[in-house]
Amino acid sequence: MKRTPWIASAGAVLVGVFFSPGAALGQRTSTIPLTACNPPRVTGAALCGTYQVFENRDLGSGRKIALTILVLPATDGNHAPDPIFFISGGPGSSIIAQAAGLAQDPSGLRAHRDFVLVDQRGTGASHPLTCTFYGPSDSIQSYLGEFLPADDVRKCRDEFAQTTDLTQYTTTIAMDDLDEVRQAMGYEKINLVGYSYGTRATLQYLRQHGEHARTATVYGLAPATMYMPLHFARDAERSLQGVLSECLVDSKCKEAFPDIRNEATRVFESLLHAPAQAEVGIPRNNGPTTVRVTHDIVAETVRYMLYDSESAALVPLALHAAARGDYHWVARQALSARGGLRGRGTFDGLYIAITCAEDLPWVDEQAGVEEAKGTFLGGYRVIEQKRSCSIWPRSPIPRNYHEPVHSEVPTLLFSGALDPVTPAAQGEEVARSLPNSLHVVVPHGGHGYEGLEGTECLDRLWRAFVEQGSARGLDSDCVRAIRRKGFPTSYSPS
Repeated sequence: MKRTPWIASAGAVLVGVFFSPGAALGQRTSTIPLTACNPPRVTGAALCGTYQVFENRDLGSGRKIALTILVLPATDGNHAPDPIFFISGGPGSSIIAQAAGLAQDPSGLRAHRDFVLVDQRGTGASHPLTCTFYGPSDSIQSYLGEFLPADDVRKCRDEFAQTTDLTQYTTTIAMDDLDEVRQAMGYEKINLVGYSYGTRATLQYLRQHGEHARTATVYGLAPATMYMPLHFARDAERSLQGVLSECLVDSKCKEAFPDIRNEATRVFESLLHAPAQAEVGIPRNNGPTTVRVTHDIVAETVRYMLYDSESAALVPLALHAAARGDYHWVARQALSARGGLRGRGTFDGLYIAITCAEDLPWVDEQAGVEEAKGTFLGGYRVIEQKRSCSIWPRSPIPRNYHEPVHSEVPTLLFSGALDPVTPAAQGEEVARSLPNSLHVVVPHGGHGYEGLEGTECLDRLWRAFVEQGSARGLDSDCVRAIRRKGFPTSYSPS
C-alpha cells in the first residue's frame, strides 16, 4: 500500500514538445496533450499528461482534480484500435508506479496496443490522500504499532479538510473518471486489466460503462460482495495451512522443519501473552536497534508474506526461526512494510475512504471477531478498521453497488489456489454472472505468482484472450505445469 513517488523525477525530464495526438495514439484524436517523458526504469517510449475532472462529479462545478496519465505507446506501427487500460490494487496503489514492470510486457501485447495507465483519484500524483501514520523516523519502535492508529487517522482527516472533500473518493466515481479519460483520448473500446482491488473497479466499470469495454482480465477477485476485512483472518489461515502442507510434502522443507505446524502455533500463542524482542539493523542508525514485536505486527507480516508465492515460501523458515526466539527477519520485514527502514511511514488514505464507504458499514464487528477466533491473524483488523470508519467521513455509494455484476463482456479471471485475501471461491462466484468468462485457478498461487515456475503460461493465455476478444476455446491446461520453486531453509545475507 505504499506509494512510489516516481512522478517527481519523471516530471523533471519531460520533453517540451507536444506529440500530435493522432500520430502518437494510432491515428485517434485525443483532446489530452501528452508529452514525451522518461519515467524511471521504463524501457521504450512513454507519453505523460494530466486530465482535469471535477472532484464532485454530481455538481459538475467547483474544485478540480488533475488525474495523472502515462501512455506506453504500441511499439509496432500496426496499432489496434483498442488499448489496454490497467487498474491497480490497494485500494490506494499508484498504477503509474508500476509502469517499469508493465513496460517489460512478457505477453507481447504492447506490440499492437497502447498501454494506458491512469492514477485513480487519491493515488500517485492524482490528488493523493497520503497519511503519515508511522514514525517519527528517529523512533524505530513507533513503526511497529497499530495498523490504523486512531489519532493519526483523525489527524489525516483534519489535514485534508481544507483541500479535499473526502466523500468523493469511491470506486464508482473513479470509474466515471476513467471513462471520461477514455473518451477524451478518443478510444471507443478498451481492454481492461485489474489487479486485486482493481478487479472490483474493473467490475464496476463493466456495470457503469460496459458498452466501451472490449475485454476484461482480472487477477485476484475482490468483488463488492466481499466486505473487507470481514474474512481476512479466515482466508489467511486457510492460506497459511496450505503453505505449511506444501512444506511438509517437500522433502527438503520437511527435513528442515518437521514440526512446523506446532512451531507456528507456539509462535502466535506465545505472542498473545507477551511481545518478543529482535535486533534489526537500520541503515540510518549506527549498529543494531532493539525493537519489540507484538502478536498483531507479526501476524500482519506473515499474512503479507503469504500474498506472493515467492515470499510465502519463506514463511516456514520465518516461523521456525521465531519459534526459537529469532524474530530478526520478521521484524525487518515489518519495518520495511511500514516504512521504518527508509524513515517515511505513510499510509494510503484512499484505502480508508473506500473501505469505509463500500465495506465496513456492512461488517458486524462482533461477528468478525468471532469468526477470527482460532486463526493466527485474530480480529484486530476488524476492530481497528471499524474504529477508523467512525472517524473518517462516509461517502455515498449506489444502492445496487453490492449486487453481482452481470455483463456480456468477455472476461478472463485468474485466482491463486492459496491466495490469503481473495480466494478462488470468490473468482468462481464472480464468474457465475459473467456468461462469457473463463476462470483459471493457478496452482500454488498466492495473491501474486512470483516465485512459481511455468507462469509464462498465464501471459500466453492473456495474449490469446485479448487478441481473439473472447474466452471461448482458450486452452488453460498449461496451468497444470505451474510449480513452486521450493522452500528456502536458510536466509540469504541481507
